[in-house]
Amino acid sequence: MKRRYRITPEGAGQEPTDAEIARYRDPKRLIYNYTKAVQRPKRPLYKDPKAFLLLVLIVLFAIFMSELAEDRQPAEPSGGTEGAPPPR
Repeated sequence: MKRRYRITPEGAGQEPTDAEIARYRDPKRLIYNYTKAVQRPKRPLYKDPKAFLLLVLIVLFAIFMSELAEDRQPAEPSGGTEGAPPPR
């Protein structure tokens, strides 16, 4: 059932009657929306197929980015001065 609301440009100039308020009042829907918003999901993320796929993709992307970062690091020169102090 679709609900249609009237929104007037005048704003709060017209107060709704008690009959209109009673027509739009739906306590079951209010409780359903509240519990859906407040309660945690029943199924854990690793058992939800879509969420699990998203987590796997994020982990794979992080591994891929770390591999790229390792490849781009400049190689240290191997001149045999590894244990020597820096020149003054």
